[in-house]
Amino acid sequence: MLSTAVLLTHKLFNDWVANTLRELGAEAVEAAGTWDAVREVHSDLFIKAVKRREEEVLAAAAVAEAALGSDRAIFYIGGSMGAGLNAARGGLFNAAVFIAQRTGSAVVSIDRHFPWGTWEIHLERRFPLVAVYSGADGPSYRYLKRRGHRVLAFPIPPGAGDKSFARVVKYVLGILGEPLVLHLGFDIHMSDPTGHLFVSDYFFYSLGKMLASIRRFYISIECPSSPRVFKSALGSLLGGLRGGEPPVSERYEEGEEVEREVGRLIRLAKKERF
Repeated sequence: MLSTAVLLTHKLFNDWVANTLRELGAEAVEAAGTWDAVREVHSDLFIKAVKRREEEVLAAAAVAEAALGSDRAIFYIGGSMGAGLNAARGGLFNAAVFIAQRTGSAVVSIDRHFPWGTWEIHLERRFPLVAVYSGADGPSYRYLKRRGHRVLAFPIPPGAGDKSFARVVKYVLGILGEPLVLHLGFDIHMSDPTGHLFVSDYFFYSLGKMLASIRRFYISIECPSSPRVFKSALGSLLGGLRGGEPPVSERYEEGEEVEREVGRLIRLAKKERF
């Protein structure tokens, strides 16, 4: 039987997300990483911009290194998908790209927001990228296909819920090899205070069940939403991963237009050489 997953954060991080992870049994990394690790992902311009926050940057790098020491890790470094090649955009180190480059993997992003930092590095490094995001908040499918290299884009329409996200994730996992490297946001949840997507705890449970058969995966926790949403959804993901009972949660009924659009996006993806 495969192990579940190690939860990781750094001793330095002390916000409510890191503390919630500790409540769930996360290990606190104490070491510092290196600037050489940061340079594997980011440019000298980026490093100059974040140099004043050296302690936090190197803490994030240390967590990424610790994650690579396990076959399955879920970690938090304050968010990473906004950290690009040259600009930080709210992230101090793109740990998912770092792990993907070390392991020769694709990066998958599931979040209400488009991963602009990861996209910026993708344009330079040309690693495979799968982006699942709100079509109302991100670029068009055509824009990404015109500029990207081995990119699959799923601009999910407003009103999508468990069914649509599960369809897309099942398809993506079916075409990718291991390990899986994932940006995972919790702001797609129906109870997110600012969102227009309607995923419930059950989707996160289903994601955990899908991950249970994957030997190696690395998940960077991104937009955590609210404390209540994060704790409930992450607990459901861990429950699915561990073979627990599904959560009792409200399920949103999607409209036919949403289902048709998501089906169209999957058909477009099937035509791509990825």
